[in-house]
Amino acid sequence: MQPALQSSMDFNQLLESVNQNISEAVFRSDKDGLIYVNKAFVKMFGYASDEEVKKLSIITMYKDPRDRARLINKLNADHAYENEEIVFLRKNNSEFVGLVSTIMHQDDDGKTYWDGAIRDVTREREFLNRIRSREQLLESINRNINEAIYRSESKKGIIYVNDEFVKMFGYESAKEIMDMDPMDLYKNPGQRADIGEEVLSKGAIENKEIEFRRKDGTTFWGYLNSIKVNGVDGQIYFDGAVRNITKEKEAEQALMKYAEMQRILINLSTKYIDLPLEEVEQAINDSLRELGSFVGADRSYVFDFNRESGFCSNTYEWCNNGITPEIQNNQNLPLDIMPELVNAHLMGDPLIVQDVNRVTKKDFKDLLFAQGIKSLMTMPMIHNKECVGFVGFDWVNKFHNASEKEVILLELFSEMLVNIRIRSQNERELRKLFSKTIEQNQRLKDFSYITSHNFRSSVANLVGLLSIIEDDPSNKEYFEMLKATALKLNLAIDAINDLLNFEKDISMLEKEEIDLHGVINDVILLNRKSATEKEIEFEVDIAEGLTLRILPAYLQSILHNLITNAMKYGVTQNQRKIKISAKKESKGVLLTVADQGNGIDLERFGGKMFQLGSRFHTEEESGHGMGLYMTKQQVEAIGGKIEVESELNRGTKFKVYFDKQSK
Repeated sequence: MQPALQSSMDFNQLLESVNQNISEAVFRSDKDGLIYVNKAFVKMFGYASDEEVKKLSIITMYKDPRDRARLINKLNADHAYENEEIVFLRKNNSEFVGLVSTIMHQDDDGKTYWDGAIRDVTREREFLNRIRSREQLLESINRNINEAIYRSESKKGIIYVNDEFVKMFGYESAKEIMDMDPMDLYKNPGQRADIGEEVLSKGAIENKEIEFRRKDGTTFWGYLNSIKVNGVDGQIYFDGAVRNITKEKEAEQALMKYAEMQRILINLSTKYIDLPLEEVEQAINDSLRELGSFVGADRSYVFDFNRESGFCSNTYEWCNNGITPEIQNNQNLPLDIMPELVNAHLMGDPLIVQDVNRVTKKDFKDLLFAQGIKSLMTMPMIHNKECVGFVGFDWVNKFHNASEKEVILLELFSEMLVNIRIRSQNERELRKLFSKTIEQNQRLKDFSYITSHNFRSSVANLVGLLSIIEDDPSNKEYFEMLKATALKLNLAIDAINDLLNFEKDISMLEKEEIDLHGVINDVILLNRKSATEKEIEFEVDIAEGLTLRILPAYLQSILHNLITNAMKYGVTQNQRKIKISAKKESKGVLLTVADQGNGIDLERFGGKMFQLGSRFHTEEESGHGMGLYMTKQQVEAIGGKIEVESELNRGTKFKVYFDKQSK
């Protein structure tokens, strides 16, 4: 009996050793729970000992408790199950996937046990899922992307293509492509060998623009990407993709053509701006050449209508290389031989003839045939709702169907030609008028000089009379008034003469050294009566001895206009002070005339402040809008500048800057 017992003990030890050292979690349970687990079970579920595990409720080890109930039902029905995939929970509530196998049995006493094992397959499932996901992704990519995918081998040719490759190249199946010579997929078969050598040398190519050939012989443009791959079998493969870029190429060409059209339009629109009359003819010829080249025409031209005589004539023409000019043959053509063209243009519509064989009027058709024309497009030139001529294109070497953009381009050119011709005509008339105006202006100046001379004679007599009245003290007040009036009249006459001589004779007038303080006092004296009536107070802040080397009449006129303006519009019931100041600055002398009156709305009138005829007040005393205009002209004529600062109900300040040359 002893050897048998020893053998049994050895077997039990071996069984326990296996259970404790294998990687699978082994367990025994009964209806009350776990009664045995091995080390792998304890470790797999993240517990500290088998005793801790056996105290647990088994159902807490399942993520979904329904899995526990399902497995028990399966054991009751089948007494066993294998490799059931269950998501278990560890002690820390993390999850893992296990394959569990269990068998149910009874001992001699009739007690039921469940013995089983669990294998952690989490990493295996993740790996398999990644593989499956990649396979699904590859299959999805190959079936659904819009690029043609392929693999080729240098000796065997193409060994794999996706569905898009078959569709893009117009074949029936992948096998049909793999059975053919790959060079037949290229418009230029020799390119395939060159591409293969480039991929071998560089390892890859990217977005190489290739023109491919479909099964039916048509071609398309594609971007080719290819990479050299060293296979696990030691072979070299070429994996690649083709993307159809035909629409992109067409769009690119259309954009380039549109950009060129925009460039031409901009060039046309700017070419004729301020173009001298002498350059108009050359500009029209250049435009005909540029437009004709752009639309691929063989001729471009301009015709003038003369409806009174019933004829039209070719006035400008451009011809492509090798095309015979026809301008000499297109003079004084009767309008009645081309009714299709004339009727369309009189209605303001273009005439587009894709094939001259469709022209109905025999004389017109014969004329077009004689000049070798296959297609033509003409556009009327409309002025004041009347057709004055037309511009057009001829195609001699091919038939041409004019596009919408070409029609728009010709229409715009037609409008520009009408505008430049009208402007040229107006400019010629203006030149004649300008010449006549100069003569009239000179006569007007001569008249003004005579009138001024006569005024001066009268003023001289008036001053002479004043000298007689001055001897009588009782007439002193009248004397002062008459004297002031005479001086004011004399000053006005000087200003008129200065204005008349402004453009022509300013360089002939001589500057004088003028005491600024004295001139201001003279101007104030001239306006003393008005100042007294309005109770105006003048505050003069000018350093003694401050002088300007300047035209005396200009300085007097500038000061007179600014001071009288301040007296008219710069005093109110509560503010009657006018401040006049001047000081030296680094660049010259700054003169200011400031009041505290009603002010000017500069936001509304600032841009018109010094324009001729501008008025900013509604009072009866408002002037005729010449004073500030004359003042600005005179200030700028002597190299100075004038500025204004004003605020409604706060007053106005005029600032005049005289540069050093005026000192």
